[in-house]
Amino acid sequence: MKYIQVYALSLMSVFLTSCGKDNIKSEINDIGPNIMVRNIKKGTNGTILIAGPNNLSFGDVFRYDARLQEGQGKSFTNLTGKIGSHRFWDVLEDRRGNIWFATTDSGVYYYNGKSIQHFTTTEGLANNRVMSVYEDKAGIIWFGTGGGISRYDGKTFRNFTSPNAPLFYKEGHLNNDITTIIEDKTGKLWVGTRGDAFVYDGKKFTTLTHKGEPFLDVWGIMEDRKGNIWLSGFNGFKVSQTGGLWRYDGSTFTKVSERGAYAIIQDKKGNIWTTGSVNPANPRIQAVSRYDAKSLYGEKPIVTEIMSGRAFFGILEANDGNIWFGDATGVYRYDGKIITDFYNKGGQKKYIIDTKQSVVVWKGSMLLGAWEGSKLLSDGSITGDVDILKGELLIENSHVVGGAIEVDMNTIERKYDHPGPHNKLPDFFDVKKIPVSTFAITKVKTGNDGNIKVTGNLTIEGITKAVTFPAKMDFMDGMDGTVVLNGTLIIDRTDWGIDYRFEKFFDKSGDLTISDEVKLFMKIVAKRNQSIHQIQ
Repeated sequence: MKYIQVYALSLMSVFLTSCGKDNIKSEINDIGPNIMVRNIKKGTNGTILIAGPNNLSFGDVFRYDARLQEGQGKSFTNLTGKIGSHRFWDVLEDRRGNIWFATTDSGVYYYNGKSIQHFTTTEGLANNRVMSVYEDKAGIIWFGTGGGISRYDGKTFRNFTSPNAPLFYKEGHLNNDITTIIEDKTGKLWVGTRGDAFVYDGKKFTTLTHKGEPFLDVWGIMEDRKGNIWLSGFNGFKVSQTGGLWRYDGSTFTKVSERGAYAIIQDKKGNIWTTGSVNPANPRIQAVSRYDAKSLYGEKPIVTEIMSGRAFFGILEANDGNIWFGDATGVYRYDGKIITDFYNKGGQKKYIIDTKQSVVVWKGSMLLGAWEGSKLLSDGSITGDVDILKGELLIENSHVVGGAIEVDMNTIERKYDHPGPHNKLPDFFDVKKIPVSTFAITKVKTGNDGNIKVTGNLTIEGITKAVTFPAKMDFMDGMDGTVVLNGTLIIDRTDWGIDYRFEKFFDKSGDLTISDEVKLFMKIVAKRNQSIHQIQ
């Protein structure tokens, strides 16, 4: 029989399972965004601005500078890494060279190259949820917010809330949830919303309708060289059957394609490019599509799928004619022949566990609690922690696919609420025999909610068992620098031969019996091994 105190064992087990600011500085990294790219915009001097969530919760804005060649600097610069964790959605570099960062949780940030200013509802913004930022010909900045449109002239805000009467969603709040804003050649603003799309001529708002029905849930609007307006949305009450790509010539709407569009652009050759669903009835199938310029105004335009997948968002033609587009896993460049993936998803990347920032905590309890009358004084819980010796996680396509961790059992220590000397280890636990416990990941399954289930081999005191536990992983510092994995493993300690005062011993020990179940809580912080990754 092996004698080991439950809390010490618990700790071991836990281990094994773990698989406004005034100034701003830029952070330079060697790769692009690794998860979600919402919008791509042109910056000055041929630079490209890329905005969107960079992990499951928050995000960053990056600048790509093609002029930075090998030996002269790295191409991607994180512009928002020092602002804090926010859901950056859109970006704009205005004619003066100032950069505007739109967030869906904290209003707008304005960066003039030296300092940053924060605009929220306190400063006059209509709503702190901002999904679109646009500069018109006069230099006025327009913000599409969750509470209407905000107009900023450099000094004050003017807000347009509930600008047009709802035709379809009678409650009207979706009409205030603005998705995109553009200005046409005549100075009119075309506005997409999650409700009814509309036009603003400087005096009145007019809902866009076709056959008496409004266009709903419009995310992409574009004016082509001939002055036609292109948009994607649903027209009519049978929205699942009436979505697609539409063209407006000033008097008539023409349905060009059943394909939807999150974003729409026209390249220098006159081709129309879109990102979005192939069929509105099945939005899970999406593509980057090119409509041939010569066939645009025919009955059946020629459409070429450049890339297909599950989610595509922002798209841009760079000064050199290359097409940039974003999806749920990063940013891509298409030169007419080759698609370059700037996250280098074709291969595993090694993340080294930071043993100082990572934490493993175990928790065990007595089988019976301690009572004083009808008051429960304690459930007999015992907690402690243990040091990680070393470890690594293997990441591929933004997902954990493998890894291993080693725990130093000599460091097992129980936590006490009161100060004073305490024994770090029970006398009956011989850590000199097998002082290191290990956990090796063998399988990781991702759920629909983005959380994962980690399966691996847990070895304690020379005994190896397969275990599975739920966890969550996030990229925390933008791009590809740091991964944080949180998980909780529950084990039966007797499976590893740890039976000190185990539950079958209850008849002899009574209230001194320790529960067989042990919970292991872990926070694993791992940083990418910079030496093994090269930008494509």
